[in-house]
Amino acid sequence: MTLFDEVKKSYYETLGIPKNAQAPEIKRAYFGLVRKYPPDRFPEEFKEIRAAYEVLSDQEKRAKYDAVGELPASVAPFFYEAQRLDRFGRYGKAEELYRTILKLHPELDNVREQYAWTLLADDKTGKAIEVWEELCRRNPGNSHYARELTRTYIDRGWHKKAFTEIRRAIAMDRRSIDNWSVLITCNMLSFLTHPDWEESYTLCLEALEAVKDVKIEEWKKIHLYTYAFITSGIKKKGEGREHLKELLRLTRESGREGREEGKEALEEIVKFLPTQGLAVFYDDLKELAALFSDTDDNLALIKLDDARLIAESNALVQKGFHEIFRDLFRMIIDDVGGEEEELEILAIECILLNKRDQFAPQIRRLKAEFPELYEFYDSFFDEVLRTRNPEKLLFQRSKKLSGLKRKYGIFDKESGLEPESQPIRRDQPKVGRNDPCPCGSGKKYKRCCGA
Repeated sequence: MTLFDEVKKSYYETLGIPKNAQAPEIKRAYFGLVRKYPPDRFPEEFKEIRAAYEVLSDQEKRAKYDAVGELPASVAPFFYEAQRLDRFGRYGKAEELYRTILKLHPELDNVREQYAWTLLADDKTGKAIEVWEELCRRNPGNSHYARELTRTYIDRGWHKKAFTEIRRAIAMDRRSIDNWSVLITCNMLSFLTHPDWEESYTLCLEALEAVKDVKIEEWKKIHLYTYAFITSGIKKKGEGREHLKELLRLTRESGREGREEGKEALEEIVKFLPTQGLAVFYDDLKELAALFSDTDDNLALIKLDDARLIAESNALVQKGFHEIFRDLFRMIIDDVGGEEEELEILAIECILLNKRDQFAPQIRRLKAEFPELYEFYDSFFDEVLRTRNPEKLLFQRSKKLSGLKRKYGIFDKESGLEPESQPIRRDQPKVGRNDPCPCGSGKKYKRCCGA
C-alpha cells in the first residue's frame, strides 16, 4: 500500500462543515462527532476529529491551513494528508507526499512552502534552504520568501548571507514589521560577539519610524521596542526607559498575544542584562515579569533575579574585589552543575581558606555591601569567618577535591598520574585533644578550637 492509498479527508470534510463555517458551527460539529465516536471506543477516529478541531478552532492555525489556496482536485487530498502527518510528527512520510505532489505540479509554490516548513520541523535546514532559495528564484519580488530564507540562514549560522537576504527583503517592502524584526534579530546575534550598540539602536529607530503608520496589531511592535530598549539602555538611559515603558504598555494591553510576545521579550532582555548594564532598570523589568504569573514561583522573575545578581557579581572586580569572588558567584548563580563546576567551586574554597587572612576582609565587606550575593554562599563564608582552625577546613576540602579528581579521572597532564597532595604544615606545635586550648579559654582543646 502506498501513501496515496492512505490519504484522508480535509479537516473540513472530517468535521462535516463548509469552508466558511464560523466558530460556533465548528464547535457544535466537533462535540457532535465526539459523542458519536468517543475516544475509548474509536481512538483512531477520535484522533482525526481532534486534529481537525484543534486547527479549525484556532484562528491563526486555520488561516495557515487555508493559506494554500485552491489546489487541483487530483492532489488536494494528498496535501491535506501531508499536513495531518505533519501534526503527528511523521515528517518523513509528509515530505514524501509533498515531493510527489511537486513532481505532478511543480508550479504549486504554496505546496513547496509547506514542504520547506516540514523540512525545518525535521531539522533538515540544509534541504530547507534549497527549497526557500528555489522559491526566491521563482518569485524574485516576494519579500516573504526572502524573509523566511533569512531565518533559515540564521538557524544554520550563516549570518553574512542572512544580512544580504533580509536587506533585499526590506528593499522590496520597507513597511513590513516582520522584515525589520528579522533584520534586527540578525544584527543583534552578530553583536553578541561584536557589539556596536549605537549602530544597532539607529537601526531600531529606523524600523520604528518605517512601521509607525502601518496598520498592524500593536503586539507585533513589542519585538522592536525590546531591542530599542536593549541597545539604548546602557548609554541613553532616558530613551531606554521610554522604550521600556512602551514595551510594558503593549504587553499589558495586547491580550494573549501581547503576553506571549512580552514573555519572549523579557527572556531576550535577561540574556543581555549582565553584559549590557541594564540592571538599573530592575524594578521596571520586575513589573514586566509580574505580568506572566500570579504565583511565587514565577520562572520569569527568578531568571530576572539571577541575571541581576550575575550583573552585580560582574561589577565586583571594578569595586576592588578579587576576581575569584566574581568567578565563584557566576558558577553558583548559573547553577549549571556537572563535574567541572563542582571541582572549580571546591578549588576556589581551598584558595579562600589557604589565604584566609588575605580574603577575610573582603568577605566581611561583601557581607556589608552586597548582602544578597553573600547570602548565596553564606554558610561557607560564615564558616571561613568564624573558624579558628582554617587548616582543618582546608585539609577536609583538599581531601574531597583529590577524591573528586580520582572519581572523574582527572590527572596531571605531564606525568599522567594524579599529583601527590602536599601535607599541611602547622605553624604551631601539635596540641593533644585533652590538652589545654592554646587560645587561653581554659577549656580542653577538643571542646574549644579543636571542636
